[in-house]
Amino acid sequence: MPTAPDTGTAAARTAESPARDHGGTDASPDTRPTWSTWPRSLTARLAVLTAVTVGVAYNLVGFPWLRQVGSYYRIDLDVYRIGGTALAHGVPLYGHLPATALGKPLPFTYPPLAAILFSPMSALTLDHASLALTATSLVFLVGSILLTLRSLGLVDRTTMTWTAGALFAGALLLEPVYSTLDYGQVNIVLMALVVADCLLPKTPWPRGLVVGLVAAVKLTPAVFVLFFLLRKDFRATLMTGVGFLAGVAIGFAVSFSDAKTYWTETLVDSGRIGLPAYPANQSITGMLARLGLDPALRSPLWVVGCLLALAITVVAVRRSFAAGRPALALTTTAMFGLLASPVSWSHHWVWVVPMLAVCGHLALARRDAGRSADNELRHRALWATWTLTGIALFVIAPHWRLAPGRTSGLGWPLWDQFLASSYVWWGLATLVLVAVVPLAPAHAADPLPAESADEDPELVRVS
Repeated sequence: MPTAPDTGTAAARTAESPARDHGGTDASPDTRPTWSTWPRSLTARLAVLTAVTVGVAYNLVGFPWLRQVGSYYRIDLDVYRIGGTALAHGVPLYGHLPATALGKPLPFTYPPLAAILFSPMSALTLDHASLALTATSLVFLVGSILLTLRSLGLVDRTTMTWTAGALFAGALLLEPVYSTLDYGQVNIVLMALVVADCLLPKTPWPRGLVVGLVAAVKLTPAVFVLFFLLRKDFRATLMTGVGFLAGVAIGFAVSFSDAKTYWTETLVDSGRIGLPAYPANQSITGMLARLGLDPALRSPLWVVGCLLALAITVVAVRRSFAAGRPALALTTTAMFGLLASPVSWSHHWVWVVPMLAVCGHLALARRDAGRSADNELRHRALWATWTLTGIALFVIAPHWRLAPGRTSGLGWPLWDQFLASSYVWWGLATLVLVAVVPLAPAHAADPLPAESADEDPELVRVS
C-alpha cells in the first residue's frame, strides 16, 4: 500500500509559497530533478551512514587510525571558558586573563554578551566543555543544512534526510568546518541561528531578533541587515537593531565596566585580533596586507574594494530574490560579509557549506522550459564546475599549504600571494557569477517530494 505523502509539510510549504520573500519556496508541480531519487540506493545509504558515523566519532572522541581516541585540546574554547569564568568571578574581561592550558595568556576579543553565554562553561572541565561544544556544533551544522535544503525545495523527509547526511559528512572535510571544530570556535552555531532567522518560513520570534542578538555576540553577523533590507523586510531590519541593542544592554547590566571598556576601547583596537597579513586571514584586508602595502594605502584600497564588492552583492542578492531563491541571497550576503570584514579567519568561512549546496542545486535543478538544450547544458556545467572547484579549494586550503615556515604572510612571490588569498578570489568570483549568470526561477527549479518507497519496487528500505 503506498505510503502517505508528507501532507503536513507540503501544506505548510504551499501556504508559505505566496510569501516567497519570507523564506518560503515556490516550486512548480511539473518539475522533478532526477537527483531527488538518489537515496534509493542501498549502497549510497550505507556509504552515508558510514561517513556520518566516522565523522561524528572523529570529531567527538577520535577514531582509530585517523585520530587518537581521547580528549582533544581546543584552544579557542579554552579562551572562551577563561573569559566566562573571569566574568563570573568579577575579573576584568579585557585585562590580563589567566593563561590557557598551553601556558600562554590570550585576550578575550568578543563583546560582553559572549562572555555571559560562555560563563556556564566555568562549571565544566575543559574536556567536558570541549565535548559539549563540539556536539552542539555538529547538531547545528545538520540544522543549517536541513534549513538550506528546505529553502531549496526539498520537503520529502527521506530525500532530505539522506541528502543532508551526505552533505554533513562532506562538510566535515572542508577546512573552515574542521578548523572551527578543532579550535573550539562557535562559527557553526552562529551560522545556524542566522540561517534559522532568515530562511524559516515562520519564526516563533520576531524575524530579525536572532540576527541582532548574534551580532551582539560577534559583530560580523550585522551584515545580514543587508539581506532584510534588500528583501524589503523593514520590520525584520528594525528587529535586528532591537536584538543588537538588547544584547548590548544585557552586557552593560551584567558588567558595566567590561561593557564600557569593550565598546569604547577594545572595539577600536585594531591589533586585538591578530596580524592582518597572517595567511589565515581570508578577507580583502588580509589580501592587501600580504602584499606588504603601507596601512595608509591599504585602508583606501580596502574601502574601494568593499564598495565594489557591495555593489556586486546588491545586484546578486536582488537577482536571487527575483528568482525566488532566498538561500542564494543569504549565502551571497555572507560571502560579502566575509570579504569586507577586516579579519575573516579561514574558519569563519563555514558559510561555504550552504553556499556550495546552493551552487550544486543550481547545477542539478531543471531550467526554464523556453531555454535551449545547449544553454541549459552550459549553465549546468558552469555551476557544476564552480561547485567542484569550491569543494576542492576548501578541502585543500592552499593558504595552509603555503604557510609552513612563512607564517607572516609577507614577502611571498606573486603566485603564492594569489594562492594564499584563494578563499577571497572564490568569494569574489561567486558574487560575480550570481550577479551576471541567468538564474533559473525557483518555480522552474525546485524539487518536489520524491516518490514513496512502496511506489518504487526497486527501493530498498534501511531501518
